[in-house]
Amino acid sequence: MLPGKLNFEFSVDIKRPVADVFAFFRDIERHAGQPGTVVPVYDKITPGPAGLGTRYREVVQIAPLIRGEIITVVTGYEENRRLVYFFSGMGMDGELTYSFESTRLGTRVTQKQVLRPGGFLRLLAPLIQITFYRMAGRRLNEIRDLLERE
Repeated sequence: MLPGKLNFEFSVDIKRPVADVFAFFRDIERHAGQPGTVVPVYDKITPGPAGLGTRYREVVQIAPLIRGEIITVVTGYEENRRLVYFFSGMGMDGELTYSFESTRLGTRVTQKQVLRPGGFLRLLAPLIQITFYRMAGRRLNEIRDLLERE
């Protein structure tokens, strides 16, 4: 039986106040194109400040020859606490939730994500799971490193 969805969860502690970390994730399009990122293009396509209903266009570079577009919309927004997105593209859709918690040393960010591969991609679900796990975990650590350098 093929899996209908893939679940992921990652956490990272960042030595910055919650408001700073939340602002980074809320305005993530301002930080697109960092060297080595898997998301070289992250365009906000809805005018105005980020909030419920804000839409983004992402270009994701999975491998040297595998690149695709994803459309994301903000479906949950609680200032300094939580951001929730629905996304679709590259033959799959899913949800992404970032939770922000104040800690003694800064902020704990928890990323929960569900991917639902469609069509023939369901056959590749085990490979997608391994690849995505490595890429998403690395990306969260890169964001931590970037924020702590600022």
